[in-house]
Amino acid sequence: MRRVLFTLICTLVLTLGTALPVAGTGLTLVTLKCTNGTNISAQVDEDTLAGLVEAVQGMTLYPAGLSCTLLQTPLLSAIGGAASASTSGGLIVGSGRFSIACSDTQSYWVNFAVTAQTGTTAAGAVVAGGSVNFTIPSGQCRPTGYVASTPTCLAIDANQPKPPAGAWYAYLLSEVTESSGDLVGSFPVGSVFGSSWKDTGNPSKQTSADRAAVGYGGSCPDAGSPYADGSFTVLKGNVTIDVSR
Repeated sequence: MRRVLFTLICTLVLTLGTALPVAGTGLTLVTLKCTNGTNISAQVDEDTLAGLVEAVQGMTLYPAGLSCTLLQTPLLSAIGGAASASTSGGLIVGSGRFSIACSDTQSYWVNFAVTAQTGTTAAGAVVAGGSVNFTIPSGQCRPTGYVASTPTCLAIDANQPKPPAGAWYAYLLSEVTESSGDLVGSFPVGSVFGSSWKDTGNPSKQTSADRAAVGYGGSCPDAGSPYADGSFTVLKGNVTIDVSR
């Protein structure tokens, strides 16, 4: 009788133990820590993780006064759990370079680094920390210059399908904290400027390039301004935009 009872208990334990198997969610908890004090945490899928890795690597390849490390922790949950489809905010992380013409025959590179996170996708959302930096490297048709700024608000437009099927946009207003060289006149310390960023997916999958734009508006940007599609093409590097889950 004891043997029968023991067998039944073991069977029950094994049945309950396999009823809720643990498996990967496909999401990774990432924490981005940067030299300017930026600390961003989010749960991201595989494609977004790959984009973030490329963006962090680009900060070394195309220096713009910022470097970051990316910590990764795969998330586990019981199979059958449901994830919320609503979004409550998001982030942007990007680095790379675009070119601007000096003349009909010459152009120069501008390196960039951008990081920001907010708790809501709506225009006017407050941003804690982050950066929007630009550097003109030496040895080009325009003298060197450097701009460092801190975003004060962020709006994210994620109304299209997730990149690369669609494109997502981020719009920031930033306050200049440091400028030097040939960019002092355009970006004096204490001034504000707007920027917009278009994410078309990871470079290995995108069908068109990421884009960026800079404007000089003095209020928190609404979606659509400045107009990223009409400005600079990100020729090297990557821009990643994600929304909270």
